[in-house]
Amino acid sequence: MNIVFSVRAAGLAASLVAGTAMAQAAAVLPGGSVSVPSYVIGTPPAPTATVLAATCGYFGGGSCTTGTSVPDLESTGVAILGSNGGFIEVAGTTNLNPYGASDLAIAFIIGSTEFQAAAGVDSVTLSSLGGYDTEVQACGPIFGAALEACTTGTAGIATRSAGTGNSITFANPDNPADSNFLPSHPISVDGFPVGVATDGYVIYTNAPVSALVDPNNFTVAGDGVTYSFAGFGLTPPSGTPPPPPKVPEPATLGLLGLGLAGLRLMRRKR
Repeated sequence: MNIVFSVRAAGLAASLVAGTAMAQAAAVLPGGSVSVPSYVIGTPPAPTATVLAATCGYFGGGSCTTGTSVPDLESTGVAILGSNGGFIEVAGTTNLNPYGASDLAIAFIIGSTEFQAAAGVDSVTLSSLGGYDTEVQACGPIFGAALEACTTGTAGIATRSAGTGNSITFANPDNPADSNFLPSHPISVDGFPVGVATDGYVIYTNAPVSALVDPNNFTVAGDGVTYSFAGFGLTPPSGTPPPPPKVPEPATLGLLGLGLAGLRLMRRKR
């Protein structure tokens, strides 16, 4: 179902950095998939967010840069909504992060002037998450529910790669009515339609702020085309698991057996 909604230009940036509702995030284990929960309108604790870094990209090429301030994010968001397709990705901290208010959360949203361009996003993949715990949610906290006009229920499927769980892919494979595309909504600013945006998605992590590095692979697939961008990454957790105990080789076991046999013979002689 598509939802048409309006936001004031001055309120667009605020909705980028604060959510107005909340829902339980879903943990994504390596090799597993979950339905992405959306915000549910309610009366949660006042959400706070600090944007530490932001990046953006245009599907048609061309340079795209943005700052982390509210005015910067607002102007970048309007520019992307007025283009033929692009995204904003932000990283920061929030009191809604289930792992802790000082740990990193990474969020992204995709927009376009053309409905099909935004609705035609088949999947989005973020990598360099290996070794960290993750939970996913749509529409916050860094992106607010007012901007995305999120529907209740699932916002698609999040699938994490096996092994260390290096990457998470957001897709909508189980909804034929949406042609398998990510949920998208028409957006108006000050009453004027300016484009279409997907739901905003957030990955909560237990990564410390010091783990934020750049670049990292941010991949968007849609309409038969795959776009890769330099986005945010996370450095692997410090430390390595202890090595497995060494198993004696057959030759070593044989020598040990001979030694024990020799000790028995010496005792018998005594």
